[in-house]
Amino acid sequence: MSKQVKIRRIALANFKGLRNVAVDFGDTATTISGHNGTGKTTIADAFAWLLWGKDSEGNSDTKFGIKTTDANGDFIPDLEHEVIGNFDITDTETGEVTNVELRRVYVEEWRTPKGETERILKGHRTDFFYNGVPLKTKTEYDAKVAAIIPEGLFKVLTDPYYFLTLHWKAQRELLLQIAGNIDDSTVAATRADFAGLLNRVTGKTMEEYKKEISARRTKIETQLDKIPTRKDEATRNTPVAPDYAALESDKARIEAELSQIDAATTSAAEANRVAYEQAAKIQAKINEKRSQQQTALFNATEAARTQAYEANKTADDAVRSLSQAQSEERSEAAFYNRERQRIADDINRAEQRKKGYEVQKADLIAQWNAVNEAEYQEKEYTTAGPLLCPIFKHLCADPDATNRHNCDAAAAAEQFRANQDKEREAFYAEQTKQLDRIDEEGQELNRLIAAQDTEIARLQKEAADLEKAHADKAAEYVTKKQEYETTLAAHPRISTNPIIKGEDLPAWVTLQTEIDQLTAQLPQAATQTDTADLRKKKGELTARLDDIKQKLGLRAIIEASVARIAELDKEAATLAQEKASLQIEEDLIDDFVKDRMTEVERRVNGLFSRVRFKMYKPLVNGEEEPDCVAFVDGTRYQDKNHAGQINAGLDVINTLCAYHGVTAPIFVDNAESVNDFIPTAGQLIKLVVTNGDFNVTPN
Repeated sequence: MSKQVKIRRIALANFKGLRNVAVDFGDTATTISGHNGTGKTTIADAFAWLLWGKDSEGNSDTKFGIKTTDANGDFIPDLEHEVIGNFDITDTETGEVTNVELRRVYVEEWRTPKGETERILKGHRTDFFYNGVPLKTKTEYDAKVAAIIPEGLFKVLTDPYYFLTLHWKAQRELLLQIAGNIDDSTVAATRADFAGLLNRVTGKTMEEYKKEISARRTKIETQLDKIPTRKDEATRNTPVAPDYAALESDKARIEAELSQIDAATTSAAEANRVAYEQAAKIQAKINEKRSQQQTALFNATEAARTQAYEANKTADDAVRSLSQAQSEERSEAAFYNRERQRIADDINRAEQRKKGYEVQKADLIAQWNAVNEAEYQEKEYTTAGPLLCPIFKHLCADPDATNRHNCDAAAAAEQFRANQDKEREAFYAEQTKQLDRIDEEGQELNRLIAAQDTEIARLQKEAADLEKAHADKAAEYVTKKQEYETTLAAHPRISTNPIIKGEDLPAWVTLQTEIDQLTAQLPQAATQTDTADLRKKKGELTARLDDIKQKLGLRAIIEASVARIAELDKEAATLAQEKASLQIEEDLIDDFVKDRMTEVERRVNGLFSRVRFKMYKPLVNGEEEPDCVAFVDGTRYQDKNHAGQINAGLDVINTLCAYHGVTAPIFVDNAESVNDFIPTAGQLIKLVVTNGDFNVTPN
């Protein structure tokens, strides 16, 4: 239901110094003017207190003074403090008008303790009335007020400063609620690539999709970062390629020479042929074992290189762990120092409070002794004074004592003694009362002193616990650092290009022993003297041929390494393309979000005539995050003068009234700073500082 709420009259009795004031409000605007302190803001406080039990700044009635005071600033007792408000509530759809009277009364509650004649103030209560009918509870009254307009909405619509001083998140939430949600399909309709993007975002928000794309891009970047290391490793493991053409040429030449040597020895004696066959078999075994020697040497070199990489990894891990432990140790030390200083400061404050209570206690003891030692001063009766009238039973007032013979001297003396007995009784009763009060204050001080002792003990224990925890952690860090340093000492960095000698390899040495044994088994032919040179030359050529074959055998290893490097290059190119595609997708998401943000700001700012809101703020990394900053004529709201801020607040109220379909009285403090008010949908009440007396001008 759309409604219009107008205040017609407000009456104050004994409220914040105004003893009996009534204000009648105009239909559209009312100006309340006067000197500072004449009661203008009190009218706004009374309006807020009547509705919610708070002043115009939101303080409850326990935190601001309602009661009326005398010239000395003391509360005047036995006064009821009340505010009555008359409202017209119009249903703007039907035109029906409802008159409502609200009344809130702040009442003192007194009681007289047993055995005493003087009453004391027990406390206060608040009475509530709706259209003259008393309500039992505050809850009932609050429900009646909320039925007119809820408190949260009432504050937004009646105070031009209220909305624009809320936290930016609260402002943003309400503005987005008014502007309406921006559907992604609306933004996607503006660009063809946005439509494609929206089709790819399924089952998640655009922000969640961006996080997914960003995570995938980060994973690819991690993989790309590892490829150079893997290529470097493959490169280091690749032997230097020999001159294959030259090796093949040498191989063909040596094989031809060996054939010639074999042909030259064919004509030798049959014995030598047999010897040669046996020698060839033995030589084949020798060559095989030499090949095994080369393989063992190669495998040992590769194993040593791999071991070096692994050993260096352990050392690198130890260095990182040691650095982390040192960082954690520094953080722990900083935390310990802060906590130790905080506890020391708390102990010092508790000790200072204890000393203050002990000083007060000493003062109370002195007061108690002084009061306890006081004695009633007896008065002496004399007949020189006035006598007691036998007829009216009061002291004679005849200054000339003309009629003293009519007065009863004995009765006067008796009355004097009776009066003195009452004075004595009153003196000692008051003395007892003061001693009891001092005792109560002393007991409270003892409790406070004991509480400080307890707090000091607790803090000292906390300090001891902190000290122990810190010592434990310090010892733990020492142990960790020693472990990491021990690891570093046990695993020094090793060269990744080891030089391995065959003589250092047991397998190689064993093979060499077997080669030596086979060499010793070579037969000595009868024609050895004639064929010795040929055999020697053939042995040399065979050794050279074996060496050439071994070098040619590196081709497969080199080709595998080259293929691996090419594979890594291809993988890097594929990952780079995927990264570029994901980056394009992220940029498209950023464009989409930016267009959506622009549409949000456009819709929000289209609701206001003077105020503009920045709904997002740019970050250092180029992105933007939600925000809500009000601008008035290009200037931040906080930097505008009072006039600019007030009219900006009225602009906001007009929009909120249109959205909620409700108008309410608007109280404008410091209204004298505004020359021209923008038109408002609600009733305007201007509080203006002037040099004149308190005055109300309805319009």
